[in-house]
This record gives sequence, structure tokens and C-alpha cells, in this order.
Amino acid sequence: MEIPTNSVTETERVGEAIGRAILAWPDAPHRSAQVLCIALRGGLGAGKTQLVRGIARGAATADPSLVSSPTYVLMNEYRAAAHGLTVWHLDAYRVAGPDDFAAIGFEDLLRGDSGPGIVALEWPERIEELLPPDRLDIEIDRGDNENERLIRLSALGKLAPLLQRLQIPPAPTPG
Repeated sequence: MEIPTNSVTETERVGEAIGRAILAWPDAPHRSAQVLCIALRGGLGAGKTQLVRGIARGAATADPSLVSSPTYVLMNEYRAAAHGLTVWHLDAYRVAGPDDFAAIGFEDLLRGDSGPGIVALEWPERIEELLPPDRLDIEIDRGDNENERLIRLSALGKLAPLLQRLQIPPAPTPG
């Protein structure tokens, strides 16, 4: 599935739709006590963090405006009190490799040891071998215009039905 966006607001709106689709899904993490992994690919400044901010909003976290890049801290955590779901936002950009990421408990997180939630991982190509086979892959490419993005979504394994639930609201018309 490919979705073009023309602003940060539109990119966040796509993320919000993803978060809502995850909550509405019959196998949603908060219903199944599992963790859903989202692998976010795209260059520096592509909009990965803006997309995660939207996902956090759609997943009903307490304050999605707090979502920020985890580049220097490796992981940020956002809780949704209403249904016990947590969004973990991780960044593998600065790790030396899979062993470093495994050492901080990434596999424990994916296994659900910290409870149900969504793991949104930036720069997954640096730790590819640690990624679960069932995941949502998202690639964001810049367009010709500074604010243009093309968001490509693919659901792998048991997550394939999730994309069928995705409903992206149309962008508001100027005026």
C-alpha cells in the first residue's frame, strides 16, 4: 500500500490511522497481551518520528505531543492508561549492531515481558536479524517538494489482515 502525503500533519494523520487500526484489530496487542512490531525505514528527516507521533495518538497514548526522536536515548515509552497498551519508540541508528540492541532488552520487549504494546523501531536495517517475522514494515521516501512523502506499508506474516482495516481520512481541502 502506498500513501502520498504533503505535510507533517498528513504524515501524522497516516500514523494516527495506523494506531486506530491496531486498536480495532481483533488481535490487537492490548487484547492478546502481545507486542506488535513496526519497522520504520527512511533517511534522516524523512518523517519517521512524525509518523510515530500519529501512531501514538491513534493508539490513545496519554500525551502524543510528547513523542520525540529516540536517537540519543535509544528508547522512549508512551503509555495509554485506558487499555494498558504502551508504545515503545526505539532507534537503532547509533547502535553498533544487533548484539548492542539485544543487550538493552529488545528481544524481551518483543516477547511481551514489559506488557502489551507497539514497538516502533527506526533504522531496523541495523538489527535486521532481531526483527520478528510478523511485523508491519513502513518505508518513507521524500518527494520532490520539501514536505512531500511517499509512505509504503507492507504487513508481514499474521499482520497481513491489519492493512485491510486501515482507513486513511482524506486530507482537508484548502480554503
